[in-house]
Amino acid sequence: MKLIITEKPSTGAILAHVVGAREKIHGNGTAYCYKGSGYYVVSARGHLYGLGEPTDYGFSKKYKLDELPMFPDFRIFPGGNDTADVRSLISELINLDEVDELICATDAGREGELIFRHIYEANNCKKPVKRLWCNSMTDEAIREKMKNLPPDSDFDGEYKAALARQKADWIIGMNLSRLYGVLDNYAHHIGRVKTPVLSIIAQRDNEIENFKKSVSCRLEMPNGALSESVYESREEAERQMNYANGRNVSVVSAVRENKTKNRPLLHNLTSLQQEANKVYGYTAKQTLDAAQSLYEKKLITYPRTDCTYISEDMKSGVIRTVDSLAAIPEYAERAERLIAQGLNLDDRVINNSRMDGHDHHAIIPEARTEGISGLSETERNVYGLAVNRLLCAADKPYRYEEANYTFSCNGIIYKLKKEIPVEPGWKAYDTEKEESADNSPDERYAQGSSFIAKDIKVKEIETQPPKHFTDASLLSVMANIDNRIDDKFLKSAVSVKGIGTEATRADVIEELIKAGYAERLYRNIVSTKFGRDFIASIPDSVKSVERTAEWEQFFTDVKEKDIGTEQFFNEVKDFVTSVIATETNPERRRAVVNAPGKEPIGICPRCGKRIFEGKKNFYCESGREGCGFTLWKEDRYNGITVTAENAADLIAGRAIRKTKKKLNGETVRKSYIMEDTGKYINIRAEGK
Repeated sequence: MKLIITEKPSTGAILAHVVGAREKIHGNGTAYCYKGSGYYVVSARGHLYGLGEPTDYGFSKKYKLDELPMFPDFRIFPGGNDTADVRSLISELINLDEVDELICATDAGREGELIFRHIYEANNCKKPVKRLWCNSMTDEAIREKMKNLPPDSDFDGEYKAALARQKADWIIGMNLSRLYGVLDNYAHHIGRVKTPVLSIIAQRDNEIENFKKSVSCRLEMPNGALSESVYESREEAERQMNYANGRNVSVVSAVRENKTKNRPLLHNLTSLQQEANKVYGYTAKQTLDAAQSLYEKKLITYPRTDCTYISEDMKSGVIRTVDSLAAIPEYAERAERLIAQGLNLDDRVINNSRMDGHDHHAIIPEARTEGISGLSETERNVYGLAVNRLLCAADKPYRYEEANYTFSCNGIIYKLKKEIPVEPGWKAYDTEKEESADNSPDERYAQGSSFIAKDIKVKEIETQPPKHFTDASLLSVMANIDNRIDDKFLKSAVSVKGIGTEATRADVIEELIKAGYAERLYRNIVSTKFGRDFIASIPDSVKSVERTAEWEQFFTDVKEKDIGTEQFFNEVKDFVTSVIATETNPERRRAVVNAPGKEPIGICPRCGKRIFEGKKNFYCESGREGCGFTLWKEDRYNGITVTAENAADLIAGRAIRKTKKKLNGETVRKSYIMEDTGKYINIRAEGK
């Protein structure tokens, strides 16, 4: 028997079908595998093992400066209990005597390789391993790849690069989060991607806050033509306007040129998130969640992809999808028109060479009428965007005529540009198109002709500050971070790849908000005062985008050139050591950072220190290693919720009055007091 290990249950189901493993065997909990035709197929559900927490290496749970820096001898530890049943089943399968070979079928990328190698090492496995490295999940592509599987050792470079990334992220994140956690008395979250992104947001907000607007004036004709001349004062502009009105206007030039605008590429996750944010105002996380739900309902392909192309073997499937869309009323007219004119599946859509280096192909919708009716509004809208993008990509280019006019009046040059649609093609369904007030050609403006100037007006033009980031624009910055790097060598390291991954960028944004560094104001993402103060307080090297680019170049060199990692880790350790030494130097004048939500709600009755509000409880700042005082917000025994105001009263020894609903629907109002058993903090009804 051969054991195939995949990364996701959906991939496992596809592979099981292809290799003929049709028997579904359930293990403990929710774990299961497939068996048949000489194969077991089981799914890892992502990262089952990791490098652990500082406490796994003997460091204190409480942040202590004297324990920094932490450079442990890394080992592999199991993840959370929510995947214990999967780990148990995989271990059981790996150790079966009848299993004589493993096939690594995790995602075709460095993180997929890391997931499998951690499983292999954690189980002390010595059995031979082959590798299924497949970007396309069509039956034909899988069968072709399965004919000649290379040894997994051919992909050692992918594993070494991923492991180097994981260890370096641990060293930076754990050490600096603890360092600044102690300095600011706040649970900071420092990350190779999070911190530079926060810096970018804060920089933009500072630019907006310090922006000084200026006003200038130009002359505007009724047809929209603007003067090239710019006037600093309205008085001068009005004087020129008065000179111009009633005078002769000559058409200096009238040039019309046929142009085309090609179709957009197929969606990857970032472009889908950007469009959903612009069209519907969805956050990156909302779009990701909806896309993941659609994927699990088999209505779109795998969403966490950075690729915008599909492979040749998917061509027939795409044609079938468009045919099926014609049976869905809301897409029928468009799909039928596209079928009638023929799908434009050129190398802008199907491109095997452009898929190299990508774990998955572009996002493609699946046309299943029975699955669409029960979708939520968000799911239906995101599905519609995926459908629309496929139909746009397979449509004709947008053809138009661009007319450029140059006018002269009283020695002043005016210019006008008009876009005149000829064949709408994909543009007819562009979700972000802007309607032009007048896009028809004007035959009056023949070169050499003239007309009388009437109703020329003064148009005031204010310089505009930069715009606050939205999910869409921030995702664009992360995906195109090379635009913010001057060094040509480092630019190439992150070109196309950006920082973060398709799967993690939404989480980066949400984590910055959750940690109090940023917040959402309508569709905008802005830094909080705390976030700006914190970024301003740390060295440039900690928030540097260039450092992330340097690391990406190193990971690429590890994968492609098989270079060693010892020097790299020495540099990472030196960097962390240097930051810690600088920030703890008594002569360092680091700005005080006032953490948000740190107003105490009372004084601890056990030790006299301050009590703060947490996400699920009210706790003493001394922590578990101190007096351990914890008062939970949800008191399930009494069926009541303790608010911050309630907690302040209880901590001060005062009773609180709460209303609760009984099983028969009646409500009862009781008084409650706090009781300290020495070990637990309980709430009991007064008089009991």
